[in-house]
Parts: sequence; C-alpha cells; structure tokens
Amino acid sequence: MVVVEKKNSLVFGQLPLMDGFKPIYKWGNEKHLIKQLKEFDKEKKSIYPLIYQTSNQSDQDNIRSTCVTDLTFILACRNLETDLLNEQRWAMSYENILYPLVQNIETCFNKAGVYMWDGKYSIQEFPNYGNGEENKTTDIWDALLFTTRITIDGNYCIKTIKFD
Repeated sequence: MVVVEKKNSLVFGQLPLMDGFKPIYKWGNEKHLIKQLKEFDKEKKSIYPLIYQTSNQSDQDNIRSTCVTDLTFILACRNLETDLLNEQRWAMSYENILYPLVQNIETCFNKAGVYMWDGKYSIQEFPNYGNGEENKTTDIWDALLFTTRITIDGNYCIKTIKFD
C-alpha cells in the first residue's frame, strides 16, 4: 500500500526555505486544520508557508505498488494586512511566496522519482481566504487552492531534488 501523506511528507521535506521560512506540510479536514493552527499558535511557531492537504482518497494498485490520487492542497501564507488591494496583496503574497511554492511543488512532482504526473493542475486564488466578510480560518491568510491528479509509485526511492 502506498501512503500518500507519507510520500508527500518525505518529498516536501526537501523544499527550500521561502522568505526565510521552511514550508510546512500537513493534512486533514477543515476541523483538524483549525485545531492544528491553534496548536501552532500556542507554541508561538510559524507554520508558513503552509501546504495543507485536504484530500485523502486514493485508488491503490497492490500488484504494481502504485496509487492514483486527486490531490487538493491549500497553499497559504499569513498576511495580516487586510486592507490591501488585490494588486498589493498579489505582489506581497502571491508573487513572492505562493506562486514560487507552486513552482517548487511542480519541481517535486517532476524530480522526486516517485510521481507519475502529466503536469496538469488547477489553482484558485483566495485573498484573505474568505468570502469577503469573514475568514475561513482563525489566521488571516492569502491562499491558493491547488488540485491535481497524480500517480505515486511505491517501488522507487525518493530522489534528492535540486531546486533552481
């Protein structure tokens, strides 16, 4: 059996620092996400940029030791500047942190040696990660929703990834 979260944890553990911080990979549902944020807040620990996987279904192939999964990640960074216009927010959060994080995830999928991926994905921006009136989390985020379908091969070791 291929455990998606275990493979992703090992691969994303190689991600380089972004804006001086190491990206954190976690997974679970929205209830767990809120609990996780509260725990990190108690520890006074920065968890940003955050890669939070909300998907947890995979189709396992025991014969080939592979699984196919639809990955859904929330990529988030904290931005307490709630009055910024989207152009300013884009320059601070999206251009400097979130879109480079997407590129690093692409690099992981292409170079780790355990993913078979066609390079197709979807992203959706969520400035202030809310509906315009209230935030969806206890922290104030700028976020991207990243979705893709990928096959993970359990037969291969994870390669060391060089980020450009």
